[in-house]
Amino acid sequence: MSEKINLCIVGLGRAGRFHLQAIKKLDSCSLKYVVDPGIAENDELVSSNNFTLLSEITPALSDTQLNGVIVSAPTQFHYEIICRALQAGKHVFTEKPLGKTATEIKTCFDLAKEKGLSLYLGFQRRYDTNFIALKKSLETIGQVRTIKMSSRDNPKPSLDYLKISGNIFHDMLIHDFDMLQFLLGDKVPVAVSAFGHAYDPEIKKIPDFDTVLVTLKFDDGLICAIDTSRIAEYGYDQRIELFAEKGMAIAENQKNNTVEVHTKKGSFLTPINYSFPTRYKDAYSAEIADFVAAIPKENSVNVSKRQCLIGHLIAQAAYNSAITNSVIDFKKEYAGIIDD
Repeated sequence: MSEKINLCIVGLGRAGRFHLQAIKKLDSCSLKYVVDPGIAENDELVSSNNFTLLSEITPALSDTQLNGVIVSAPTQFHYEIICRALQAGKHVFTEKPLGKTATEIKTCFDLAKEKGLSLYLGFQRRYDTNFIALKKSLETIGQVRTIKMSSRDNPKPSLDYLKISGNIFHDMLIHDFDMLQFLLGDKVPVAVSAFGHAYDPEIKKIPDFDTVLVTLKFDDGLICAIDTSRIAEYGYDQRIELFAEKGMAIAENQKNNTVEVHTKKGSFLTPINYSFPTRYKDAYSAEIADFVAAIPKENSVNVSKRQCLIGHLIAQAAYNSAITNSVIDFKKEYAGIIDD
């Protein structure tokens, strides 16, 4: 494809602005449209960039020169926008979720396949160099026996966002469930259990949890424990430990540098990254570059339909476990949905 690839961003919130910056770094593409009814024409972001601002997506989808749509609108609008874009013949990159149900997720993948279009998901951790290296370590450490994951946010998201986020399992832990798929392949648990608590009274009113521990058991003996918090005052805390038959592999938190200063007054260590925009700055750019490279291809995906379904259903099982205080027989309750 010799001409530039034309893109449209729907929703210019936090994620949309990361994607805008990523597009600007790519000589192969151009941001033609931004769809966001909440942004005014005289906004500095509009005046300093060369795109057409729209209040709704129809004019962009009617443009035969438009190649792809990046969906970073509020989560409740994702499914409709994705389906409309695919029906219009546009390749799609979307932040999670594709939809609220397994049926909606299947519809998106099936529609992309029918139209011969690429469908990419914004699971940016798959593009992080630390987790890519962790995946490669599996070649040397052998069969993994236990996995410990910590995923603690900072700063705490706004209450307005949390109210529409879909709950901590589908909004936050879904990234950890996807990371399991990335590291281990299409791995289906046999049992899922979760405990949750809301220390923040406003989050409790939603109702939702702000602190969660999830445990997964697999039929080959693997046990995985994931602890999550909506707030970690000391920084954005994400670590993974793989304990295996031939050793152990660990992905630690990222810092701006590794300098340590030790004096008689004490020790100083560089703090971990403050928030996810800093931690995954390079990964956000890499995922958009990957999507743009896939546009000339037919029905390319970065997360398979099966892996997307498994992650979604683990989130649903963990939520059901937490609110019923029970262990969920995952294969009995959900395997049929995956293989349907």
